[in-house]
Amino acid sequence: MGIYGPLCWLYLEPTIKNNLPFMKKVVLLCFVLLSFTQVFAQSRPDSIEVRKGFSTVYRQHGQNLTPKQLLAATQSNPEAYKQMKIAKGKADVSSVLGFAGGMLVGWPLGSAIGGGEPNWTLAGVGAGLIAVGIPFSVSYAKHTNNAISIYNQSAPQALIPSHEIKFGFTGNGVGMHLKF
Repeated sequence: MGIYGPLCWLYLEPTIKNNLPFMKKVVLLCFVLLSFTQVFAQSRPDSIEVRKGFSTVYRQHGQNLTPKQLLAATQSNPEAYKQMKIAKGKADVSSVLGFAGGMLVGWPLGSAIGGGEPNWTLAGVGAGLIAVGIPFSVSYAKHTNNAISIYNQSAPQALIPSHEIKFGFTGNGVGMHLKF
């Protein structure tokens, strides 16, 4: 075969020529199996990610989730959903108290900056509302983290097939060994 050079495929022995369709099928099968490996690598789990920083951010599939979206996401797990319902209630109370307190603090500050006579009693009441809202916010974070922990423990993880591909010498010559 070596004497024909680059045109050796034209002068193959008849037995090797008869095996070419089979060899093409084997190569195609190997290519298909390797392409499925890439498909499995692209699948993402449904778990919810917690990112802590200046404020805690909850993410799923690259998108930030609001308390309402978290409640909808945990609906498939009754225990996590129960914790998230409690957390959502705490978040609502905290938001109302924080908004009202911020408004009551901001009004006298705006009056003072504008040159008017500020009512510092309103600012004191607003600060009190903000202080009352803080424990609700902390409780929201605690219940949300608990719900996400429960949800992530029961969420199906991404399917990662365990296989091994080796190229080398076999009993029949050079080949590929695929182990599942």
